[in-house]
Amino acid sequence: MSILLKASFVYCGIEDETLLIGFADDEFETKEYVLFQKSLCIEDIPILNKVHITFNSESRSEYGGILRIILSRKLISIFLSKETARSLRVNESIDIEYDIDEKRYNTLISQFNRLNVDQEIAIEIK
Repeated sequence: MSILLKASFVYCGIEDETLLIGFADDEFETKEYVLFQKSLCIEDIPILNKVHITFNSESRSEYGGILRIILSRKLISIFLSKETARSLRVNESIDIEYDIDEKRYNTLISQFNRLNVDQEIAIEIK
C-alpha cells in the first residue's frame, strides 16, 4: 500500500549547487513533505552522487534506492527499494497528489530529467 501525500506546494530550484524538487502539504506550516536533492558537483564519496530523498524528516532519508518514478500532471508515484523504504519508514511507494499549471508541470519534468542525469531512476512521463 502506498503512502499518499496531498501537496499544495511544489518547489523546483537550485541552492548551494544542489538541485531541489519538493512537494509539501503547506508552503509555510509544513507537516508532510517529500524532498529530492542531487548535487550538481561530482562528490568524492560515490553515494553522495546519487539522488537523496527525504520524507517528512532528515531521520527519514536515504541516498539512492529510488527505482522508478511515474509523473503525470496531477500525481507522482515514487517506487523505492526495500532498503530505502525501510529508511523512510514507508511501504515501497509514495504517491503525491498536486495541482500545477502546464508551464510549471513542464518545468517539473525538466527538473526531474536534470535530477536523473545519471539515469539511475526509471522515469515515466504520462
